[in-house]
Amino acid sequence: MTFFFMALGEVLQASNLLILAASVVVGLVTGAIPGLTVNMAVALAVPLTLSMSPVASIMMLLGLYCSGVYGGSVSAILLNAPGTPASAATSLDGYPLAKQGRAGLALKVAILASVIGGLFSVLLLILVAPGLAEIALRFGPVELAGLLLFSLALVALVSGADPMKAMFATGLGVLMSSVGSDPMLGTPRFIFGINDFYDGIPFIPLLIGLFAVSEMLFAAEYWFRNRDKPLDFSKQRRTNRLDWAEARRIFLPVLSGSVIGSFVGMLPGLGASVSSFLSYSVAQKTSRHSDEFGKGAIEGVASAEAANNAVTGSAMIPLLALAIPGDSVTAILLGALMIQGVAPGPMIFSTAPDMVYTIYLALLLANLFIAVLALVAIRPLTLVLRIPQVYLYPVILVMCVAGSYVLRSSGWDVATMFAGGILGYMLRRMSVPLAPLLIAFILAAPFEEAMRQGLTMSRGNPGVFFSNPISLGFVLVTVAMVAGSAFMNKGKAV
Repeated sequence: MTFFFMALGEVLQASNLLILAASVVVGLVTGAIPGLTVNMAVALAVPLTLSMSPVASIMMLLGLYCSGVYGGSVSAILLNAPGTPASAATSLDGYPLAKQGRAGLALKVAILASVIGGLFSVLLLILVAPGLAEIALRFGPVELAGLLLFSLALVALVSGADPMKAMFATGLGVLMSSVGSDPMLGTPRFIFGINDFYDGIPFIPLLIGLFAVSEMLFAAEYWFRNRDKPLDFSKQRRTNRLDWAEARRIFLPVLSGSVIGSFVGMLPGLGASVSSFLSYSVAQKTSRHSDEFGKGAIEGVASAEAANNAVTGSAMIPLLALAIPGDSVTAILLGALMIQGVAPGPMIFSTAPDMVYTIYLALLLANLFIAVLALVAIRPLTLVLRIPQVYLYPVILVMCVAGSYVLRSSGWDVATMFAGGILGYMLRRMSVPLAPLLIAFILAAPFEEAMRQGLTMSRGNPGVFFSNPISLGFVLVTVAMVAGSAFMNKGKAV
């Protein structure tokens, strides 16, 4: 307890709290701007920590990390332009809610789910970090292949649209993810002589194009027929209140999203994007209101936000216990900690317990600061929807172009964004859902890599996926799920 009170005294110093509050605000703004990722914000902040104390630097970096993950939901809900890849799942129901004049409700649900998911993962980190890190390490390529196969199977089953269209979108996502260098051998695939394709299709420009640019094309098409008027929130205050009935609706999605996000966050290489879409899929399959998903279901917003924010605490579990980063942000945090003379690993709990408690307290306070600052900002944020689209969308387009270009200072990324917008527009015109495409695009690459690594370990014997109990369990659940879905659809057809 001596080390705990030492850490508490340092964390509660006015200067450190001010740094945390400022970093949370910067993270919220950065996450809300399409194209500016959490990775970028944390990486740019690392040089600033060289002249700061270890406690202040940790609080600043963790404040940016937690708030940046949540910040992407703001633009996803208000503008259908996900600020971060993890918030793409949030836009599937958050933006339809905003179009119904319920943006305030969607933002409140996102804040509540994000904070609960973040606090859940932090408590998990505090209570069972070393033990859970050991469990996560048992997930090798074979186990990961089984988990990702299960996730890919969910993709075509979660959409309420035509199953054939969902399967088409899933296949298209897998095909698009295969463009670029082979993950094992490095040989080019489907690049058609274009050198820019060697690194594959850039994800963030594609994401911005599929959602934001396609939405602008739709708005341009129908603007002369239905000139959208600014929403009058003064008449819709009741619909933007989070009452007990809706709180009960989101209880299970938030709980399951917190569990799924915490589990996925411990597995190196997956991250918040995978956890948010996986949680969204599970929530849709288990919800009594599954037909509302994609049309404005608050469960969809709650499950996605709880999952992607639960990653922030659980990704620290392998980092602290085993010095293994769970994602790219924690890899940056690992370097920042080592710069400050803190060496993560099994010995950190005995050699630097004060720093461990500092990390725990910083994560807890960062989530609480997010709740307070985001709630205060809800009403000013919803004023964005009062601006006529004819003035709003050009500004959004400029932000999207800047966000796509700034990642690599590449005009190719901007071209990818516009191509993704045209593709998203065409698919939406054909009533093909975009969610399966995006989920498959995210999951296909790690699935291929894990499967091929498993086959390499077994010298090409596919039986390794059936002899491993964890992988076999995922395969059996996947087969049962697909068979059950086929049987249910057959019954409906009859």
